[in-house]
Amino acid sequence: MFMVRGTTLFDGARTVETATITVDGEKIVAVGQHRPPPGADVIELGDATLVPGLVDCHQHLCFESLSEDAADADPDALVEQARRSARRALAAGVTTVRDLGDKSYVSLPLRHEHDLPTVLCAGPPITTPNGHCWYLGGEVDPSGGESALRAAVRERVERGCDVVKIMMTGGFLTPTNPMWESQFSLDEVRIVVDEAHRHGLPVAAHCHGVEGIERAVRAKVDSIEHCSFLDENLDVNATVELLALVAESRIPLSLTLGRLPSHPIPPLVAKNLARFQSTRGRLHELGAFLVCGTDAGIGHAKPHDVLPYALADFVGFGLTPAQGLRAMTRDAAGACGVGRTKGRLAPGFDADLLALRGNPLDDVDAIHEPMAVWSRGTRVR
Repeated sequence: MFMVRGTTLFDGARTVETATITVDGEKIVAVGQHRPPPGADVIELGDATLVPGLVDCHQHLCFESLSEDAADADPDALVEQARRSARRALAAGVTTVRDLGDKSYVSLPLRHEHDLPTVLCAGPPITTPNGHCWYLGGEVDPSGGESALRAAVRERVERGCDVVKIMMTGGFLTPTNPMWESQFSLDEVRIVVDEAHRHGLPVAAHCHGVEGIERAVRAKVDSIEHCSFLDENLDVNATVELLALVAESRIPLSLTLGRLPSHPIPPLVAKNLARFQSTRGRLHELGAFLVCGTDAGIGHAKPHDVLPYALADFVGFGLTPAQGLRAMTRDAAGACGVGRTKGRLAPGFDADLLALRGNPLDDVDAIHEPMAVWSRGTRVR
């Protein structure tokens, strides 16, 4: 048992007056004003802000640069890469990672390794033949009918996956399918959602195009990844009606935020940057459920410890620092289905804790200054 003391404590929703936490084993047992339990070690951090461990809703742990080269990658090498990626994320205070696309289910064993963050796994994403990220091994031919789609979901259930990922539209990394085009019909997506929910699994839907986003909402998926609102001209083009539909659904929108500022912005993002900002700001104003999935692993601007950069992105389109931190902790944990144990500094929650020099509620750059990280009660060395 140990007690940690700092100067400021953000519990995932609000600031707690006394920055003190007591941990017993893997769980938090007390927060705020309380005395050290008998025999507890007391860790005095001085001028430190205590926040919940960060939650990244969308990574690709086994890749440093996701491409069709993955089709020939050695599974053992991918496992080792995934392990290194997870450790890098944890060192930055990312204590929960949702992997939304690997090859050959190589990320699944990482869930049993205690020196890593908590890892939630989707396995290979469900996609169409030669569809987006086909090379990860998740191709399903919809012409095979309902049975083929349900069988794809059941394979992931039998493998022990935590979430089902479906590529509802094309993507930047696969030239065979334009980003704005839908890969599955509304009825086909509904079949995937129905089968996943029947087995107690959520569905994360990759959506760049406006049609795909609308279908995702109507199919009642459990999170919409990227949510880019791209049209056939690769412009961000969200109608007032669609924005309202998405916001009112309260489906978590896992926005692709966070990138190393030293790397150039991709041309597609650069030309749409103002529209991305205004669209995300409008979603926030409408009360949409906003979280962050960095897409770490798709390129060198997206290393697996990049999530802290998302805080400035949230603030950039209208959230307060506290709202941004909530989106990266409490709300992100809820979006990933672990909101009862992760994302909060409260009694009964997992002892996932990030101690920062300075206060990110006053200066967002403080999130890049970790003093200490604990994952399920174990301090990261």
